[in-house]
Amino acid sequence: MAQRRWLATTLRQRLAVIRHLRFAIAGHATELAALAAASNERPTAEKLTAEVVPLLDACRFLERNARRLLRAKKFGARGRPLWLHGSSFVVERRPFGVVLVVGPGNYPLFLPAVHCLQAIVAGNAVLLKPAENSTLPMNWLAEKLRGLDSVDRDLVQILPESPATARQAVEAGVDKVIFTGSSENGRDFLGRLAEYNTPGVFELSGCDFVVVRHDADLERAAKAIAFGRRLNAGATCTAPQAVLAHETVSIGLTSRLRQLGLEDLEVTAFADDHAALLLVQENEFGLGASIFSADENGARALARQMPTGFVTINDLIVPTADPRFPFGGVRQSGFGSTRGAEGLLEMTYPQAVSLRRGRWLPHLDEAKRGDEAIFAAYIQMAYGRGWSRIKSLGDFWRAARQRGPATGASPAMGRPESAKPAPGDTTAANSSR
Repeated sequence: MAQRRWLATTLRQRLAVIRHLRFAIAGHATELAALAAASNERPTAEKLTAEVVPLLDACRFLERNARRLLRAKKFGARGRPLWLHGSSFVVERRPFGVVLVVGPGNYPLFLPAVHCLQAIVAGNAVLLKPAENSTLPMNWLAEKLRGLDSVDRDLVQILPESPATARQAVEAGVDKVIFTGSSENGRDFLGRLAEYNTPGVFELSGCDFVVVRHDADLERAAKAIAFGRRLNAGATCTAPQAVLAHETVSIGLTSRLRQLGLEDLEVTAFADDHAALLLVQENEFGLGASIFSADENGARALARQMPTGFVTINDLIVPTADPRFPFGGVRQSGFGSTRGAEGLLEMTYPQAVSLRRGRWLPHLDEAKRGDEAIFAAYIQMAYGRGWSRIKSLGDFWRAARQRGPATGASPAMGRPESAKPAPGDTTAANSSR
């Protein structure tokens, strides 16, 4: 019921809720960051920059772009097939209904909150299952939403942290799932969704490669790798797990990493981009990768061949917090997108409604003798090339003039009524066996 009442609100009203929530987050930023920091004992300052600021930008992204992204699209005469003369259709984005968000423990505020806000902007209700020790920031968020007059208290419900509650929610009936977690847990949970034909987006483990090309700024690359390893105590799904460096710079990069305290980060040397790409392709994960190079075109060419959901060039991790950035992996790192425009659209499904005006509905008439010749000529005329198109125009008109009476073909069976066996006549049935 809460979702139905929420769906009756206008998009303008929903975005007003997001705006008020943004004001609340900004006014209590340190308090909220402290709640997020308590779940994994991280500095409040880190949570302010890594979770609160990106969440605020995600709110602003929705306020500025949701109307355009969710707007109905109309299709009229332009590009319409000839045989659909008089028809038009509209594609609208419809909410799934109830979305289950399964949150992670490494970013207990930013990740589940963005999924939650995108879901309600699209018109859904949310069941949110926090990770262990991650309930506090989600309770704060839910209470701020419930404090607004236009928001039903049941629109966003925070579930207990136990993994069993997510399974129970699926069994009770949810319409879509946004899951963030390990590949192992994701596979198990996906099996549960399959039992109920419940769709989902799965953001799973990564094993991100850093590729340092021969022309890279080694100081920059080393500092970025060190940052990625210490951010959130290394508990970031896009943290650098493997470093590949061109054979001409591998020793220099290793030396700089050791100077930064990374005594155990092994650097693998490669001879050329192809060799580096093979090493990345051999890995079963496909969440993200980073490339460091002075040659932007060369780096982009390499990025296009990376079997990963995203690639950062000359930076690491931070650009993925851009609210416009779609985020998601491939292969063992999951499927579907969260955040950005794609993440918002994931909270909806497209519903197409067609309308036919006029009285020209030839497909409703019974088939006539010679129709196959008309159709064959039309196909050549509409889709062929060169002289065959010109010739088919004459064939079309000749076939139309010679068109005979109705054959009595059944629209369902596609054969004349006269060919159907009479009641009690088993000859035709026996001959077809």
